[in-house]
Amino acid sequence: MRFYGSNKGTESWEEDILGRDVLRPGQSVRIGFGDGTDYCKFNFRAVFDDDDVLVAKDINVCKIGTYTYS
Repeated sequence: MRFYGSNKGTESWEEDILGRDVLRPGQSVRIGFGDGTDYCKFNFRAVFDDDDVLVAKDINVCKIGTYTYS
């Protein structure tokens, strides 16, 4: 339902990256994390339709090609 990705150096989750879009099971989206700060480490927050929230911290977006919630 919602996805947030904020560099490790900020206290805020910023905006919902998906906006009006919703990813259903099995769907994917390509997201670029170039925010102009040269940070590689990001925290992710996913909110699902059953209100479950998963937070992943210190994801190095400079080294990974994909990240999957399953």
